[in-house]
Amino acid sequence: MKLGLIVTILISMSSIAYADYTVKNVYRFDNIDMIKSTDSSSIISLTVNGFSEDSNGNKATSKCLVDVVKGTISGHCEAIDQDGDIEYSTVNRNMSEGNVGILQRTGGTGKYANKTSVCEYTVELTDFKVGVGYLTASCKE
Repeated sequence: MKLGLIVTILISMSSIAYADYTVKNVYRFDNIDMIKSTDSSSIISLTVNGFSEDSNGNKATSKCLVDVVKGTISGHCEAIDQDGDIEYSTVNRNMSEGNVGILQRTGGTGKYANKTSVCEYTVELTDFKVGVGYLTASCKE
């Protein structure tokens, strides 16, 4: 009886852990444009093109349209993986609170259809003069 309970718990734990995954992403900033608002703060709009790999073995090219208003990054992304499946997501981060933000899958096609996830990402390295960056993320489906 105890052995059966232990096996059940281990199987449950392994299936829970299976839903978790990590992501590595390199990206570059393109089409950067900026205007000033009425309070003289900068409003920036840019395209972020990237390449990612997750711990499930998926590799994807991505494109995000991002706005930066009063130090808050928000945007919408589309990524196409090696199978041609599309993943749609949103990205948000308050830069005044550091280099950690939220990447949220909102759906997609193929393996991403009707599946959502929430990832906490960390900007590991970025250089605005060169226009590139690298981030890692820990995700939960």
